[in-house]
Amino acid sequence: MPPNITLKLVDGVHIVVPDSLDLITTYVLREQGDWFEDEIKFLRHLIQPGQRVIDIGANYGVYTLAMAKLVGPTGSVWAFEPASNTADLLATSIATNNFSHVMLVRSALSNTTGTAQLSLNENSELNELVRGEQFMGASETVPLVTLDASMDSYGWKGIDFMKIDAEGEETNILRGGRNFLTSESPLIQYEIKAGDEFHLDLVRQFSALGYQSYRLVPGLNLLIPFDDEVAADGYLLNLFCCKPDRAAHLATQGFLVKAAANISSLNKFDVSHISNKSVGYDKYGWQETLVKLPYGKVLSETWVKMMANSQSNEVEESLFLYSLSRDTSLPIAERFAALEASYLKLKHLCETQPVYLRLSSLARVARDYGARSVAVNALGQLCNTIFQQRQVNPVEPFLAPGERFDSVSPHNQNSIGNWIAAAALEELERNQTFSSYYSGMSSMQRLELIHNIGLGGDEMQRRLILTRQRFGAVK
Repeated sequence: MPPNITLKLVDGVHIVVPDSLDLITTYVLREQGDWFEDEIKFLRHLIQPGQRVIDIGANYGVYTLAMAKLVGPTGSVWAFEPASNTADLLATSIATNNFSHVMLVRSALSNTTGTAQLSLNENSELNELVRGEQFMGASETVPLVTLDASMDSYGWKGIDFMKIDAEGEETNILRGGRNFLTSESPLIQYEIKAGDEFHLDLVRQFSALGYQSYRLVPGLNLLIPFDDEVAADGYLLNLFCCKPDRAAHLATQGFLVKAAANISSLNKFDVSHISNKSVGYDKYGWQETLVKLPYGKVLSETWVKMMANSQSNEVEESLFLYSLSRDTSLPIAERFAALEASYLKLKHLCETQPVYLRLSSLARVARDYGARSVAVNALGQLCNTIFQQRQVNPVEPFLAPGERFDSVSPHNQNSIGNWIAAAALEELERNQTFSSYYSGMSSMQRLELIHNIGLGGDEMQRRLILTRQRFGAVK
C-alpha cells in the first residue's frame, strides 16, 4: 500500500487518498483539484445548508465531503462505503474536516441484509459485490443492508438528495428500498453508464416507482427531462430522477424545467418572440458582448467590415442566442430555449459550412448544452484545420472554445493564430477524455505543444507534469 496524502480541493475541503498516480481518484484530484464530473459542480449550487443527504458508494469521499461542507453542521450526511481500507481513509478525511454531521456507514446496500463478498480492485471505484464461487480475485466480506432497514435505523425523514454509485447493484438497491422511495421524495443522482454501455433499464425502473429522469445541462446548472428514446451523448455518465413534488420544488428554484419552451421547433429557429419579449437585440449582439472581450477588441474592426457585407444572419443569431442564455436575470426556461436554439443553429451551420471559426463557437455551445461528443468532434476538426491545413481565419465573430480564453488576450492580430490554436488544444485536452489519467502518453504531444505556445492554463501545466511523472518522462 502506498503512503497517504492530504489534498485540498477547490471548495476548500481536505481529502485523504493514497499517494499514487496509478490510482484514478488521486490522479484526477491532483490534476483538476476536483472530481471530473459536471454533476459535483451542479451540486455545489443545489445543496443548501441544513439539508439531509445520502451518498451510496462514497469511495474516498469526494461527493461526501463536498456535500458535508454544503449542508453544514445543521445538516446531515450518511455515507455508505463498505471497503475497509477505503472507509478508513474516508473516516480520516471526515475527522480532518471536523465534519461531525457525517455518519460513515461501513456497509454495502442491496436487497437483503446479511453479508456478501466485495471485490477489491487497485482502483477502489471499481469495487463491486460478487456472488458465486467462481470469483477468485481479492475480496473481503462486508455487511449488507437495505435502504428500508437503514431508514428505520437512522430515522430518515425529509431526505433531500441521494447519490447512488454502486457498480451494478442499483437494481437490488431499489428492490430493498421500496418503502423509502415511496415515503421519501429526494432528488436522486444515479450512474447510467458502466464502461461503454448505457443501462437505460434503470430509467424505466425509476419511472415505475414514480421518479422521472433528467439530465444535466452543465452550462446552465439545469436539469431537463431525459428521453431514453433519443441517443444519449457518449460522455453521459449520470442522470437525476425525482417525483413530481420534488420536481416542482426544484423548478421554482430554477434548477429544473419540466418542459422548456422549445424555440428550436419554430420555423428556421425563429428567435423573434424571444428578442421582442426581452430587452433589445443590442444587449445580446456580438457588438455588445464579444467585442468587449480581449480577443474581440483585437478583432472588432475586422468583424465589423466582414459582417457589413455578410448576406447571412445565421451566425449573428446563434451568437445572440448564446449571449441571451447567459443572462441570469431571465427565466431559466427561456435561457435553455435560447441555448438549445443556438446549439442547433451552429450544429447545422457547421455541418453545411464549417468555415471561419464556427467550429470554435459550436464547441463552446455544445459543451454548455451537454453535447460533449459534438464539442469534441468540432474541436478535433478545428485542430485539423489549424495544424494540417494551416488555416486560421478569424474574420467572422466567434466564441472562444472555452470560457477561460474569454479573458486571455492574443495581444494583436498577428498572434491570433497561436491564440486560437492554444484555446482549441486546451479544450480538446480537457474534453476528449475525463482526465489525462485515461489518455496517458497519447496526451503528451498535445500538452507539450500547449506548453510551448505559452498560453495554457494552470491545469494544463499540472497535466503535463503529472503525465511526465507517471510515465517517467520528468524534465
